[in-house]
Amino acid sequence: MIFLIKDGAKKRIIYEFTKQTESSMMQLRFQAGADDWVKGLCFDLSAQVKILGIKIIGKANEVAHFVEITMAEGNATSVRDWLKSNSLILSTELTELSKDHTIGVVVAKGCRACNSIIGSNSAMFVSSASTEDNCAVGYKIFLNNDGVPNLLNHLTKDGVGYKVTEISPMSPDLLLTTRQMSVLKSAMEMGLYDFPRRITQDELAFKIGIKTSTLNEILRRAEKNILGKFLSEQAKSER
Repeated sequence: MIFLIKDGAKKRIIYEFTKQTESSMMQLRFQAGADDWVKGLCFDLSAQVKILGIKIIGKANEVAHFVEITMAEGNATSVRDWLKSNSLILSTELTELSKDHTIGVVVAKGCRACNSIIGSNSAMFVSSASTEDNCAVGYKIFLNNDGVPNLLNHLTKDGVGYKVTEISPMSPDLLLTTRQMSVLKSAMEMGLYDFPRRITQDELAFKIGIKTSTLNEILRRAEKNILGKFLSEQAKSER
């Protein structure tokens, strides 16, 4: 049995599932349009919204989001005021961790992507969901091989626009994601790790079309994975 996953916009095959990989665990990354209130925080306050958990409460169109909000502009008060003025927000319970960092629960009307993900009935673990540079929400999900086409087909059926950015088998030898590898390669080639540096992080971020904060996070995760693997192998060799 072969499943063909297509890029809806370009109508091209981007991944094939065959019998040989039916039992493997997969990593799926995709972008989907953010709800209006999430998009508003991102555009109006230059805030990054990380969705740490979701729960459908009462009616199917009411969703409680456990969120972490980091502001590039404004403060926790401006976030509260903005949310109170939004007609989609039913209630909030937020805690200010610092001037530009807030965490808590936001109950809002609807969440098409959330409802579709939960409604797909696929066994999965949502590792992360956060706004990215274009204010769309990037999802990182771990699930079994059969669950990938099931989830994507369910998103399509529910009218959720999405763009797949990565599908890869889970492996203990997989140190870096495709995106981490791509960004790290650009950093090496453009001289970020040269001494003296031939390019700054701000310049590199501009060239590859992402925010400096996003670049920094991607590089730190990649470096942590590589260093962790190196130190682990070093410890084994010294035994």
